[in-house]
Amino acid sequence: MSRKSLPAGVALVAGVAIFGVTWSHASVVSHSAAAASLNDLPLNSAILLGGTPIWTSPMTGVMLATVALLSLAILAVLSRVNKLRRQVSEQEGALQKASETTQAIRELSRSMLQVAAQRPYDVHFPVRGSEEVAELVDGFNAMLTEMQRRDRARKEAEARLQQMVLFDDLTGLPNRRLLIDRLTHSLAKGWRENRKVALLYIDLDGFKLVNDGLGHNVGDALLGQVAQRMKSRFRQSDTLARIGGDEFTLILENVQGPEDADTVGRDTLEVLKAPFDVDGHSIRMTASIGISMFPEHAQEGGQLLRQADCAMFAAKRNGKNRVVQFGDGLGTAARERLMLEGELRQAIENGEITLHYQPEFDLATNTIVRFEALARWAHPTLGPIPPLSFIPIAEESGLIVPLGAYVLERACMDAVKWQARAKRPIQVAVNVSSVQFARDSFLEEVEETLHRTGLKPSLLQLELTESATLTGVERAADLIRRLTGRGIGVAMDDFGTGYSCLSYLPRLFLDALKLDRTFVTELAVRQETRAFVQSVLSMAHNLHMKVIVEGIETREQLELMRALGTNEAQGYLLGRPTANPMEQLAWGADLARARDLEAVS
Repeated sequence: MSRKSLPAGVALVAGVAIFGVTWSHASVVSHSAAAASLNDLPLNSAILLGGTPIWTSPMTGVMLATVALLSLAILAVLSRVNKLRRQVSEQEGALQKASETTQAIRELSRSMLQVAAQRPYDVHFPVRGSEEVAELVDGFNAMLTEMQRRDRARKEAEARLQQMVLFDDLTGLPNRRLLIDRLTHSLAKGWRENRKVALLYIDLDGFKLVNDGLGHNVGDALLGQVAQRMKSRFRQSDTLARIGGDEFTLILENVQGPEDADTVGRDTLEVLKAPFDVDGHSIRMTASIGISMFPEHAQEGGQLLRQADCAMFAAKRNGKNRVVQFGDGLGTAARERLMLEGELRQAIENGEITLHYQPEFDLATNTIVRFEALARWAHPTLGPIPPLSFIPIAEESGLIVPLGAYVLERACMDAVKWQARAKRPIQVAVNVSSVQFARDSFLEEVEETLHRTGLKPSLLQLELTESATLTGVERAADLIRRLTGRGIGVAMDDFGTGYSCLSYLPRLFLDALKLDRTFVTELAVRQETRAFVQSVLSMAHNLHMKVIVEGIETREQLELMRALGTNEAQGYLLGRPTANPMEQLAWGADLARARDLEAVS
């Protein structure tokens, strides 16, 4: 019997019971009437029960009532049994659910322990058990997802930090820290295998000009291109590192000797020869390279690095764009250089740098037209130190800026004094370093000096080197145009050396070209030199530039340069540098020199 049929069955049994009781009572009351009526029927038309019709028997109601009660009792028992079965089923479901929940909790607990021990944040666990456990699993999976994200972010941050700690952010090359580590391993390997190791110290020449003239963004881009160009030429086993602004080092393992390292150094210079195209600027770079060898020169990394650095500075002092091997004499030279740098700084601050002046003559009028200011340093214990010794130190250390400013100020002051004794205006020529010229404030600094000293702009001639255009021809041309626009003369000094390029001269608006003294010495022995000088003279005159020649030491040289059409001349034949140019002006030395020149002509 189904659960739905029990109410209907109970109602039916109850109806039968009521009917039976009613029937029993009614049969007793109507027994007599019924008997009389039945007597009138035929005998065979009545159903007898013990001789009496069954529907008239009082027992019939009792039986029906009994059956009904028994049926009610059975139905009640069945209903109770069904209820108990339903309860048992519900309890079994609850137990099954509890078992599944327990199993799910155990699995979740094991998963948590596994995650805690092994940190497999990239896994997810199936949802089982009750809704509450399912919520726990969903929450645990969400926590794993978040932990996976954070773990990935942590690893990326650690990788970035590792990159920052050991690699140069600009070039991607190993930095000084990683270089020292790899150098230590290379030297240890060299000891074990009895092999030589070379260390090259590479410093870019004139890089500060690019930074100061074109900006740090261009400088940074240039460093990146330099690094990539050099790296493409070295072996995978070699370590190229950037250890400073424009300083690189290269570790060469398994070299046969100094000759191999020297070859790599010369190849590096060759690699840098081609111009670098940076943001529309064509920039030429050279480098000074110093080399030290293990185990010949040193057995420890720090000492090897210092010796390579010392050799690099020797390369710069010897003219730059070259390779120099470390030697015993370089250690002494490095110590002397450090000593001179400190004393030079003090000499500039104390005003101990003096100026000598060398005259320059107009070959058409045979008269002095200007004096060139030349810095001199008389060391209190070492005696006179030549400019070729202390000027490179000033350039390498950055002292060239205060030294140049000091020379400009003193020269302008002296020029104001000698104008009173001169019968005509006489200029003063002041050499300007590329570092000074690359400064954004250079024009303002010159104008302020002229204002303080009272010298007219037309009485000052600034002499630049060709390397001034390293920062870009357009910038150099603009600055020269602004200087000449204020009446200040501008000449290109030592023309014909280093970075000569005739194509850019028409764009520079120069007043004069000053030919290097090497052309004077070669003029009489090399026909091609004569042709070059004639070409320069022709081009300069067409551009309305004067040509000044320096290094005149013989009458033959003077006569030859006059014949070629040189405008002005300077040299020991015409006058040596002097601390007191006013003496020449006072007794008319320029006129006496003019008579001498007339005799030659």
